[in-house]
Amino acid sequence: MSENIDMSYYTPDNETWAVSLDGRYMTAIQNYLEADGIPSIGVAKIVENAAKTLSYCPDPEGTDQCQKTGIVIGKVQSGKTSNFISITALAFDNGYDIVVVLGGTKKPLVTQNRDRIKEYFDATKEVLVLDTTDFKDQLTAQKMHQFKKMGKKVVIVALKSPAQINYIAESIFDDPILAEKPTLIIDDEGDEASLNTLVKKGKKSSTYLAIEGLKSRLNRHCFLSITATPQANLLIDTLDVLSPDFGVLVDPGKGYCGLDVYHSDNTYTRKISDSETSLLDDGIPQSFIEAISMFFVACAIFKNRGKKPGDKLSMLVHPSQLKADHEKVFQKVETLINDWCQRSENKNDIAYASLKKTLLAAYKEYESAGVEGMLPFDILEDDIIEAINVCGRHKVNGDSVPKGADDIYDYNLYVGGTMLGRGLTLKGLAITYIIRTAKGASTVDTVQQRARWFGYKMKYLDLCRIFAVGKIIKEFREIRDHEEDLWETVRQANCQGTHFKDMARIFALSDDLKMTRSAVAKTDHYSFKFWNKQREFQNIQEYIDSNKRILEAFRTKYSATLDIRQFGEGSPYAVIPGIDFSEVKQEIFDKFCFVSGEKFNRSVVDKLEILLNRKNLNPKVDIIWMRDGAFSRHAIDCGHIPNYSVGRRPKDLKKPATYLGDDYQFVTPDTMQLQIHAIYDTNTQVASPTLAFYIPKNVIEQLTNLVIRA
Repeated sequence: MSENIDMSYYTPDNETWAVSLDGRYMTAIQNYLEADGIPSIGVAKIVENAAKTLSYCPDPEGTDQCQKTGIVIGKVQSGKTSNFISITALAFDNGYDIVVVLGGTKKPLVTQNRDRIKEYFDATKEVLVLDTTDFKDQLTAQKMHQFKKMGKKVVIVALKSPAQINYIAESIFDDPILAEKPTLIIDDEGDEASLNTLVKKGKKSSTYLAIEGLKSRLNRHCFLSITATPQANLLIDTLDVLSPDFGVLVDPGKGYCGLDVYHSDNTYTRKISDSETSLLDDGIPQSFIEAISMFFVACAIFKNRGKKPGDKLSMLVHPSQLKADHEKVFQKVETLINDWCQRSENKNDIAYASLKKTLLAAYKEYESAGVEGMLPFDILEDDIIEAINVCGRHKVNGDSVPKGADDIYDYNLYVGGTMLGRGLTLKGLAITYIIRTAKGASTVDTVQQRARWFGYKMKYLDLCRIFAVGKIIKEFREIRDHEEDLWETVRQANCQGTHFKDMARIFALSDDLKMTRSAVAKTDHYSFKFWNKQREFQNIQEYIDSNKRILEAFRTKYSATLDIRQFGEGSPYAVIPGIDFSEVKQEIFDKFCFVSGEKFNRSVVDKLEILLNRKNLNPKVDIIWMRDGAFSRHAIDCGHIPNYSVGRRPKDLKKPATYLGDDYQFVTPDTMQLQIHAIYDTNTQVASPTLAFYIPKNVIEQLTNLVIRA
């Protein structure tokens, strides 16, 4: 097992169970993965992630009611299917008999999931993979009991639609015995369609209502959302039945090419000029000629590198979501390629000369980029022409899908929209031409899901190019930073044992983008304030005593630097100056017991640390015991502390100040400040230490563009 594998994870009640890893189903999946070319360390990581996830789910040996929701977060085109099939295998090895897979909102994606699950489990003859279309008559409670007697495990693959989900709930889990059985529900692309899109109207959307009904029937189950774009799932209300109780990050394996590879610079991107005629208008823009000619040159290079039988190379054209646009662009592609086929019939014909010039320009584009091992153009020329003539062309939308036709061809060109924008895998995708973009601010999850060019493409990465309008290129560069921030937020919460529902939903995001669809989750822009004050009174004596010990231990540790300051009459102020923020966080914030519901809490400070680390900042903090030895007396109202900052003394501005007030007296331009106030509740006679934290302006200015769940 690699030492680089991240073992940090969290379960809300710390009651995980031991998952057996050496069962026959998991062994079969491991053998399949290794035969598919995944190195043993990669397979071990997949197994480990699957075991980590399953350990949060109900223990199949248990009997009490246990209903959980989890989220498994991967990267776009990073092999999430292998992970959820591995979870399924481990579930079968450990006592589960039924797994329901909501395979997507489009039939091709459901078919892709069904076929892949069958392929993975092919070596074990005891796993039945039944979809709700072809095997509907087999999906009954009576059949499930019969399958159990036959020693079969069952994977039910369904379209993510109310009708099919309700059918499963009513035809199978209306049976009281099956309703008590431990069950996994795996929601592939779990941020799509499942979530309540009518939450703003106080209603429930039909698919969400069906999922809620299915979950309510199952006494012991876990609903697992599998997604690379978890923004919506993380931003919905934590009381929602689909709000995750736990989250698992699945890092991609070696050789994955994602945002960091494609969108850190201009190596693989080509901007489509704003002044150029659009592919959706009359004519064919020069950028598209360049893209498609590079594709055919790439096919020839790919072939001469030792292409094996079954290897594919493909190009994606994503013009818009409209079927009429797909048809228009597809006809342009057909006309263009047919014309090139005719012109290339005789290389000595004058008609071929201009085409050769176009193809040669594409060849030189790769040559100038330093692609290694390129044969001279004259040697590749016949293979380029062959690629033009034998390329399969496919229109992919609700009215037209390849249905396996693309398996016929070694080189494929796809034109489509939404159906190509999520979930479906295009084998050997090398060239992408994408002009589809929102008129206003784009949503991160929608844009990111269109990145079909991500994946394990290191073997032919030097041939990959993305032709896109400037807005799309800019958005992906901004999303790169956002994704890094989101993953680090989840990872930090898991490492520190923060309850997943209590994780700070604060994410770095450009003002040009939205986190997710407003119909699903409401967000606000967030900024750290100069003063971030604890407003909820901690009145549990056990936690009060703990907080006192934490603060006293810190004070004792730095007693040598403690400075007592006096301002006129009254109690003095005890100051420990210039402590590193990282030290203060570790010794005070990470241990301090905040009240549930407190907006300024440990998770907020966790987020602050992430942002400071990203900027390579470690500010100094002055720690101040305000009016040391005295209480600040207040009547606590429903747990809320009224304003406890003392103002200027004297209040008369005409007189010189003996004290500038709590918010101003100790402020310096470059130093953070942590004030410790001893608040005494005059209603209950309980005294509790309370924190107020100051962030200076020069730090605040670098913590911009943040989004928070509203």
